Amino acid sequence: MTTVLSVTGAQEVVANGSMTTSTTQRAKTQLSAPPDITAAKTTVDDLGVRAVSFRGTAHDLFGEPRQDSFAFAASDDWVVLIVSDGIGSCKHSHHGASAAVNAIAAAVESAEIDPNDGDRVLATAADAARDAAQALDVPSTSVSATLTVAAVERTPQADGSRHAIIHAVGDSPALRLDPETSTWTYLTPTADGPSNVVRSWVPDRAAEFTSFGVAIPAGSVLVLASDGFTTPLGDGSGPLGTDLAARWAAGPRELLPFLIDLSFNAYHDDKTVVALWNPSAESDLNIDADPEPEIGNADV
Repeated sequence: MTTVLSVTGAQEVVANGSMTTSTTQRAKTQLSAPPDITAAKTTVDDLGVRAVSFRGTAHDLFGEPRQDSFAFAASDDWVVLIVSDGIGSCKHSHHGASAAVNAIAAAVESAEIDPNDGDRVLATAADAARDAAQALDVPSTSVSATLTVAAVERTPQADGSRHAIIHAVGDSPALRLDPETSTWTYLTPTADGPSNVVRSWVPDRAAEFTSFGVAIPAGSVLVLASDGFTTPLGDGSGPLGTDLAARWAAGPRELLPFLIDLSFNAYHDDKTVVALWNPSAESDLNIDADPEPEIGNADV
């Protein structure tokens, strides 16, 4: 079962049940204003996924929407995590971010794309962002956003590890956490130029993406995030990194505790985290069964 929680101002909506959403339904919702806070969870086989996105204090101060978006989906072979950070200087970037993550999730769900194929994944995102710009009658540069996608194999290796492939354009980081040693390892470059200058984005520079494979050892956590999380995290050796490692060591958190874990106010930008727990070989964690993996996303 997939669970979603969204909060806009004082209004809270909790939805339990199917998150499967048709491409038509997604098209109708991707241009709506995003909620201030949204969180979701799901379980695929023995993989627990948790996600949350918070509107940054600067956006709140200036009356701007949350520009980050996330989604997750599952195919027969892969669990796919997606994070996009709308570029702050682009007025409609939240629409580009939302369109990109939802398009990838829908295409994975319908088996239209193989998550291994970076060219297809990024082209799907770029086409969706351009469609959003066209619907808004604005230049494509106005919906520019970063994008990071991780596809994790559902079937583990003999040692419990799982292979993952990551596609990234822009500076939204992917990290691996070893809770036992409280070690955070950045899998993507930790900087994209001086003063957080983004040098590649969807839709117009999507072709400049990078792809690479990584191993997710048993007992570790794969994290995709926006820089609203990684800026205060730093290298993970400080109080925030060690505290989260301790909290997450026991396995996937329930949704509300996960949201509270990340509700700290230490940076002005939007903060988004999508985490996937790869259980240890001897894990006996009580993870809810999810016999039919379903899409989860931030903007439905």
